[in-house]
Amino acid sequence: GDDVGFDAKLQRDSIAWAKRMLEYGETHMSIRETVWQFLDDPGSSRGAMNFTMAMLTLIVFSTVTFCLETLPQFYEHEPAGTSVWFVMEATCIAAFTAEFIGRLASTPDLRNYFHETMNQVDVVAIMPFYLELMLADVSIPGLSVFRVVRLVRVFRLFKVSRGSLMVFVHTMSRSAKPLYMLVFFTTIAMIIFSSLIYYIERGTYNHDLRMWMRVYLHYCPVKVGAGVGPAVKHPSNYTLESGMSEPCTWVDPTTYDSAVVDFPTEALFMCPFGHRKHASCITVHEQSPYDSIPTSFWWCLVTMTTVGYGDVVPTQPLGKVLGGIVMIFGIVVIALPITVIGSNFATIYKKMVLDEGLSPDELTDDADEDDYEEDGDGDGDGDGGGDGAADVAPNTQN
Repeated sequence: GDDVGFDAKLQRDSIAWAKRMLEYGETHMSIRETVWQFLDDPGSSRGAMNFTMAMLTLIVFSTVTFCLETLPQFYEHEPAGTSVWFVMEATCIAAFTAEFIGRLASTPDLRNYFHETMNQVDVVAIMPFYLELMLADVSIPGLSVFRVVRLVRVFRLFKVSRGSLMVFVHTMSRSAKPLYMLVFFTTIAMIIFSSLIYYIERGTYNHDLRMWMRVYLHYCPVKVGAGVGPAVKHPSNYTLESGMSEPCTWVDPTTYDSAVVDFPTEALFMCPFGHRKHASCITVHEQSPYDSIPTSFWWCLVTMTTVGYGDVVPTQPLGKVLGGIVMIFGIVVIALPITVIGSNFATIYKKMVLDEGLSPDELTDDADEDDYEEDGDGDGDGDGGGDGAADVAPNTQN
């Protein structure tokens, strides 16, 4: 037909717009923009991805060397400039510094560059090395401890696992109330149980030493008969194992009652026991590890979380009963909020998988399949019939 209403200018503008859209990813960028894209976007090119992986490898390598150089067989208190550990660290720091300068010089927003956490991490990761070089001849106590700040560079690994980090952050944010409940109930229980264990296990107060003393062991006399060990017993040729951390000790043979012990075929020892066997036992005390309620917090927290380091343990029967109650209570109190947190994590992780699991093409295919199911006949006309022309035909007769 005739070109009625044809607008040549509109056609040219439409074609130009389409060309711009087709060439959008191939637009020419300045050197600064190219450098920034190369350093900041690993997906922009194969070279950018290789560079990012190389930097991450350096981060892991420098972290491993930082840990290995503390081994006794490798440790150097004042490493020289020619030390292999110094050379490896200096090489890594040089690479990190070059990357940092490149990013700083090419950033499109220099004013807000340091507002981003990862950029602050870059600065903190390299600054301690240069500070140590500048203060090498200055005696400052504890300066070497400052080196541990370099390990913050490990946080840069989150750049390649940003999704995992966001899942964790969202899970913790969504689980704020369960976490509050966990901290609240744990704190209340810790105060109550620490107070109880303090009064049960503190022992007796020693006014001279000004400390609480509890029963440690009971040393009881043990007679070794003639049929045990060598025929002639002497402290130089015979000892008796106690089965405990404290050994059995010889009783001075000159104090033996000849009617009771026939020395040297028989011997008498004082051996440690956890209980008092008879009245002749000697009780030994120790400073109570539960000498205050705040000190007992550590035992209570370790027991409630069922970690049980064993560095502090109750020795009294009632204290052991209380320890069992604290374990059971800890399992119940901690398990309930953790279940909610785990459920939130599963929900957020599932949402992330669903959001990232489908590509744009797959989403388009799914949309077409949905249209097909709604249509019912696959012709895309939405009428549910098999042929659009046949549907119209009856209306033409009459």
